[in-house]
Amino acid sequence: MGKLAVNGGEKLRTRAFPSWPMHDQREKEALNEVLESGKWWYGEKVKQFEEAFAAYQDAKYGITTTNGTAALEIALIAAGVGAGDEVIVPPYTFVATATAVLKANAIPVFVDIQPDTFNIDPQRIKEAITEKTKAIVPVHFAGLPADMDEITGIARQHNLAVIEDAAHAWGSRWRDRGVGAIGELGG
Repeated sequence: MGKLAVNGGEKLRTRAFPSWPMHDQREKEALNEVLESGKWWYGEKVKQFEEAFAAYQDAKYGITTTNGTAALEIALIAAGVGAGDEVIVPPYTFVATATAVLKANAIPVFVDIQPDTFNIDPQRIKEAITEKTKAIVPVHFAGLPADMDEITGIARQHNLAVIEDAAHAWGSRWRDRGVGAIGELGG
């Protein structure tokens, strides 16, 4: 094996990686079209995006929000989660998964992940359910869907809402369904 480039070996890449975000003339034109329309929030482009994204996810509806955190906060409140309720979440995720629960005045209950998938462990979900549990928020981590068959089965058995955090996995599929569109709500 040769030397690494950092140690004087041959470089594999001679150009710098492109900066982010990347865009081209199409994005500039689309942005200008929206800016010039005077409809910065719920204009035709937003409606078109929501419909296209819902279809892509195999969902009946798609609603834009400012970010995934807001989507989770809205979903929890829409599911009736409130003061004193417990919501099962994995500890291995972005902080918003748990803080959205706090924003709904509920209590996040951390349930460990499976070491081979980094997704919440369905067996441990069963062990964490109490009379105060109102919802389960599985995170589809790094593009790998959580075991939604097990999770939705547990939720049905205990009359719990499933609110998917799919921020890490848009485009991923579970049993030919888009993640984020399998539980009652997704964000």
